[in-house]
Amino acid sequence: MAEHTDLRHIMGVGIAITRGSAASLSFCYSILLLTMCRNFITKLKEFSIHQYIPLDANIQFHKIAACTGLFFSLLHTVGHIVNFYHVSTQPIENLKCLTNEIRFNSDYKPGISFWLFQTITGITGVLLFIIMCIIVVFAHPTIRKKAYKFFWFTHSLYVLLYALCLIHGLARLTGPPRFWMFFIGPGIIFTLDKVVSLRTRYIPLDVFETDLLPSDVIKIKFYRPPNLKYLSGQWVRLTCTAFKDREFHSFTLTSAPHENFLSCHIKAQEPHLEELLVKKRITEEQGKFSVDLKV
Repeated sequence: MAEHTDLRHIMGVGIAITRGSAASLSFCYSILLLTMCRNFITKLKEFSIHQYIPLDANIQFHKIAACTGLFFSLLHTVGHIVNFYHVSTQPIENLKCLTNEIRFNSDYKPGISFWLFQTITGITGVLLFIIMCIIVVFAHPTIRKKAYKFFWFTHSLYVLLYALCLIHGLARLTGPPRFWMFFIGPGIIFTLDKVVSLRTRYIPLDVFETDLLPSDVIKIKFYRPPNLKYLSGQWVRLTCTAFKDREFHSFTLTSAPHENFLSCHIKAQEPHLEELLVKKRITEEQGKFSVDLKV
């Protein structure tokens, strides 16, 4: 291959950084979907695989995968900037041999702004970087604690994030797109898991027993609805109607399937749980504590 058509010679070390980090972040982003498949994880607990994989640590692993993906995303961005700089400084004759996906006028020499804002790779990359920054900022524990609704809303941008990831490589500037290879399996599992979640329904339940345990942990027992069947370790989404009736949080049921009640052990880390803890402490001396929960 002639020197001017060799991507490594034209783009320098940026091509190695871009391709290597792209594969790594594609893997991390795909793993993120699996960590949020709660129904799938609950089903896996029926098999012996849970003895080898810490399925209950899915949230912690989600954070690790997200931070790793963030690192490789930043590295990927740096690689693209290096690539675009080298490409924008090439003679126009070399660019005509670089890719068949983009056509140039005979007297037009594109600069770095062209590659960033007038190509599929560039514009989707800019949008991906903005969305990624928004999600990361609002996922910070301090912001999440004080503005949970914004955390939930910005995390819902994941649909747009993955759509842009699939489009990002279509220009084939540095090679054929490969993100779909990592995404297709976890994407199908995640979609099916979401379909199962859509079948759930919400039931208002009354709390009949609470205990304040050490380390600000509240044990809550509430009546089990008739004909309700569930598995050990199954998760439910709860909201406290006394505070925020539309803000749901996921918790694992700590009661056994054969018991005639449902229970959860909840540590007061979020604002609405701290309010619940305060109410529990205030009313503890009165000998009564009643909060409606919607499941």
